[in-house]
Amino acid sequence: TNCEMKRDALFFIVDNMNKGVDLKLDRNQKTQLAGLNLQAGNIAISTSRFHAAAEYLQTGISLLIKDSWIQQYDLTIQLYDAALEAYYTAGQFSKFDAAVKQPLTHARCFEDKLNSYHNLVRYLTASGKSEEALETCLSVL
Repeated sequence: TNCEMKRDALFFIVDNMNKGVDLKLDRNQKTQLAGLNLQAGNIAISTSRFHAAAEYLQTGISLLIKDSWIQQYDLTIQLYDAALEAYYTAGQFSKFDAAVKQPLTHARCFEDKLNSYHNLVRYLTASGKSEEALETCLSVL
């Protein structure tokens, strides 16, 4: 279908652009490519391709500028939210553990932290840390 063709074209384009990520990209190009990786990552999540999603989203995060939590807040929170979902569902717990601190520290409001807390509680429960998961839930309330 037309949707599948667009999806496949997006994956093809992003995959090829990511191969050239080591080239000197200016700030706008990095932002655009991070956004494309977010789109590809979200589509990969929606089609249960969690390992591919994690790769796209990790690449998107790596393209963020140093002060992205200030200058590119919406893109940054969206990349981290999607990445946490992908890391959790792909079983990439070391990446999850490293990434979850960012939105919990830098998110501007409680609502922007909720998805991170949700995924953190799922991760803790799956890791056999039910007591810590419960404590996290109680601290959020």
